[in-house]
Amino acid sequence: MATVEYKCPNCAAPLVFDAACKTVRCEFCESTFDVDEVTANSKKAARHETSKIDDEYIEGEKAEEYWKKVTAKTAGYSCPSCGGAIIGTVDSAALFCPYCGNPAIIESSIEGVFKPDFIIPFVKTKEDAIKAYNDFLGDGKYLPKVFRDSHAVDKVSGVYVPYHLLSCDVSAGSVYKGEIVEKWSDSDYDYEKTDTYENRRAGTMSFVRIPADASSSIDDDFMETIEPFDYSGLTEFKDVYLSGFWADKYDLTPEQCQEVTDKRIANTVDSIFLDSVSQKGFTSVSRTGALNVDVRNRKYAYALLPVWLLRTKYNNEFYYFAMNGQTGKVAAKMPVDRSKVKKKSLGIGAIALAAGALLGYIINGVWAALILGLLAGLIAFFAAFGTLGSHLNNVRNNYYADSYAGGRMNFTVSDDVFKTTFTRRSARPKRE
Repeated sequence: MATVEYKCPNCAAPLVFDAACKTVRCEFCESTFDVDEVTANSKKAARHETSKIDDEYIEGEKAEEYWKKVTAKTAGYSCPSCGGAIIGTVDSAALFCPYCGNPAIIESSIEGVFKPDFIIPFVKTKEDAIKAYNDFLGDGKYLPKVFRDSHAVDKVSGVYVPYHLLSCDVSAGSVYKGEIVEKWSDSDYDYEKTDTYENRRAGTMSFVRIPADASSSIDDDFMETIEPFDYSGLTEFKDVYLSGFWADKYDLTPEQCQEVTDKRIANTVDSIFLDSVSQKGFTSVSRTGALNVDVRNRKYAYALLPVWLLRTKYNNEFYYFAMNGQTGKVAAKMPVDRSKVKKKSLGIGAIALAAGALLGYIINGVWAALILGLLAGLIAFFAAFGTLGSHLNNVRNNYYADSYAGGRMNFTVSDDVFKTTFTRRSARPKRE
């Protein structure tokens, strides 16, 4: 496999894509160039074939079995600048040399079926990502110290994540139950009348470029939380955009991502049907029949989309921060320092214990003070520990595709048929 590097025509130093200026920049002589100019005119360094991982010193069956697992997704490359060995994965599309620090693009990972149709270049810079990280943490008083370490935070990396973008047409239909509840009273009784309707809905609509994370190494929930991307920034793929960033090729096919996209489509259609019934003035709405969804005319585009990622290890677990490299939307899941939380919770519990004991003593003496004080202290402690001890987490399952609807639902069936009515009467309490 060959590695490629774009070099400055003025000083021959490596070029990187500058997200802030949207140009290609030389970090040595500080010259800047237009992306198209570099793509058309820059002289690429000689390609360097993949280096082989030397495992001759490993012996024994266990060692052989171990290396089969380790190297299953490992590949060696040669740096186009210094010739040093770069260890990456078979899915790597852009990485950095550990010796000279220069960027290298893996040509075989962006050729043939792995050549992206589109790319959204980075708009947000590393400085933007670090600021967003610190803003998300806030004062961070209950966070473990490692998450505030400036050296750890500086490891935030710009990564082009592979996505399959699905465009399709959809036909769907289902049956719902809508209820209208009316309440009133007279001097003797309370009344509750419930009218039940059968609500049938069917229709067609289209979706445009629903994104599906095509990398098995990245959590889908994080990627869905930082959606949507602004597709007005989608541009024809040029490998020079990868220079200075990490990138992976896809290891999940469109068919392997289909379950996720179909679930998002189904949930979106179901939500539209439910809303259309609710808008008719029904008090409550529920689906009573199967949701039938027919997805047709599937068309996929392959794109690389920009994400800033930071992975931090704490107590043998990895915690992630992700930021949309175009819009700045953030997804993160962070732990708390249990010792700090316990100390704070004990303080809150002690205050509640004292307040409860004082109130109990005033009400009914020493025994009431003891019981009420302990009860108030324990409740306050566990409530504080549960609240403060939860993860700082805004990651959510986004199993909807409404942001990618190609227009409104075209309803072919919208029937609301009255079925039954029922009135419940209950006696009112009599005043003495």
